[in-house]
Amino acid sequence: MIEELTAALNDYQVKWAAMSAERKDRSFFDNLKPTAVGWKTADPGDFDKRYAMLRAYSDQIHMGWVNERWLATFHLREPIAWGISLVKLMQLRPGSQDKIGLDHVDFLAPDGATAAIVKSIETDLNVTDEQNGPHCRWVSVWFAGTEAKLRSDTVLDVCIAELEAVKNPQGQEPAAT
Repeated sequence: MIEELTAALNDYQVKWAAMSAERKDRSFFDNLKPTAVGWKTADPGDFDKRYAMLRAYSDQIHMGWVNERWLATFHLREPIAWGISLVKLMQLRPGSQDKIGLDHVDFLAPDGATAAIVKSIETDLNVTDEQNGPHCRWVSVWFAGTEAKLRSDTVLDVCIAELEAVKNPQGQEPAAT
């Protein structure tokens, strides 16, 4: 799985560099820091097999049931290509026709970046504001058959927010001890 991820990330980097080279504000794209890679699995069996493979390389794992499918975030003990140490393993959503394999790369973007702002400068890009539940928002940049997710936080921040919501389900203050 690590070799497969590395090869897919190396291919993605080539596409990213080509897209970035064509930008009006090239420095914006060149300065975005990749933080995580998203990988979609074909079915629950594929998810479980890849989960076990990634677990062997990880020191932390968070799983959540989101949109009727499992998502797992792995923190790898050693970074892979592009210095990435976070892997998001995702089952396809029910009824989805998305491709399996590398789905996207998350990039740390300046706070306040929106699809409208990016689109106002890069008019030829397909850019959308997206969200997945109450804790996860990003700007998607679609290019060369793939996606970049520009985020002002990391997937770890989303995991923390999800766990905080479980700990404190109705926004109640924690009981004094």
